[in-house]
Amino acid sequence: MSEQHLRGLWHGRNASPAFCCLVAIVGVLSTPWSSGAQSLVRCGEAPARAFDFWVGDWNIRQQILREDGTYLELPAKTSVSVALDGCALVEYWEGEVQFFWEHMEKPELMKAISVRAYDPRAKKWFIHWMDTRSRHFDTPYVGDFADDRGEFYREWRTPEGTRVGRIAFANVSPNSLSWSLAVSSDGRQSWTTMWMMEMRRAGK
Repeated sequence: MSEQHLRGLWHGRNASPAFCCLVAIVGVLSTPWSSGAQSLVRCGEAPARAFDFWVGDWNIRQQILREDGTYLELPAKTSVSVALDGCALVEYWEGEVQFFWEHMEKPELMKAISVRAYDPRAKKWFIHWMDTRSRHFDTPYVGDFADDRGEFYREWRTPEGTRVGRIAFANVSPNSLSWSLAVSSDGRQSWTTMWMMEMRRAGK
């Protein structure tokens, strides 16, 4: 795979993995319970608890795609907690990153917050992300869990065509899990994995 092709997978700032101003957080969190008390009750049902395995503190081994097709390993950590009576999860992430598609020449510290909530009407999870490199919430990734794997998608347009991003949670156990971010430029026929994280529960 050529360096030009890899850069073309993620064209423009809108598509960065730092894809996702805290002032928007009210709007982000309003979806699951905006229909009133009935939705609040549903926060305790099984689909809305699918991310409970992730609550806690985690140490992370990252692998970030380089322009030459190899992967750079960097450390990170994250802390995940339940919010709003179980209707949402809030993540505080911190680590070093180097994204060649953002023309980063060396690793830099990045901090991030993500908010994810289950919408009982859509029967989907919505994942919103914001970080110190991109201080706004972008279009959320949307998806759900099936067969112990979670997959969440979003699309965006570039001058070269439509891109699809996929976040996946897999290999989930009480003390470890795998996370990945991949991009498709051919309508989900093939995927290039841009960013991977192996997470281990702190102290385990």
